[in-house]
Amino acid sequence: MPESKEDLTDGQTAGREPTLVNALARGLSLLAAFEPEDRGLGNQELAQRTGLPKPTVSRLARTLTELGYLIHHPRAARYSLAPKVLELGYAALASSGISLIARPIMRQLSEMDDIAVALGVQSRDAIRYIDLVRRPEAVVLSLDIGSRLPLLHSAMGRAWLAVLQKDASAAVAERLSRQEKMAADILMAQIARHREEMAQHGYVTSLGEWRPEIHAAATVIHTGSAREPLIINIGGLASIMTEERIRSRFGPALVTAARKIQVGLGMPAER
Repeated sequence: MPESKEDLTDGQTAGREPTLVNALARGLSLLAAFEPEDRGLGNQELAQRTGLPKPTVSRLARTLTELGYLIHHPRAARYSLAPKVLELGYAALASSGISLIARPIMRQLSEMDDIAVALGVQSRDAIRYIDLVRRPEAVVLSLDIGSRLPLLHSAMGRAWLAVLQKDASAAVAERLSRQEKMAADILMAQIARHREEMAQHGYVTSLGEWRPEIHAAATVIHTGSAREPLIINIGGLASIMTEERIRSRFGPALVTAARKIQVGLGMPAER
């Protein structure tokens, strides 16, 4: 059965192989719209989060329910993620070797002090935790796997912004400027500063800009995909992770850990 116009990219021409199937992309965007704290989302909420028309959301949600990736709650007229979605995440981590390689290195880094070490990926104008290691006595933010951090104010978000190509940075700055109600050129100047800090130190910092009591540093782990680098973060109370200790101790240790993980994933230590 031939694809409908909705299923293909706008730029596809007759007789040419499509490079992107919109129905698949839209279905994945629907799954990505759910946050850890969501207990259920209706079609209207899903439409708002994805920017898709409500009838399209309805069709996609029914399809994903039939496939076992969503659960429909008729009385509430809402959907929630099904456990089957976890299979994809676990399979991705297992097949890539990320968890096996990164966890021991992250655990060693976390033993430096009462700090937390997290691994994240970019997710809809935020960074999402995919792994987290901390000592039980570490007093840090109550974040867990699946939590999302803002791009502009968190160290992880700034690290991701710092390695973006300039044309991609401009597009992201334009989008974020509408969300933050700031001029895009001001955001581009901020990204340029993060890029300079990354070039100078090998990591970027957030010193109370996201949460006043929290200081953090983050850097990038290249995985072979320019669009999807991993971000590794080290964070803790400002009284522990002072700027001086970040520069002299925590930051260099973070960069070393990131390079070890990168080499373990089969990438060169330096990019």
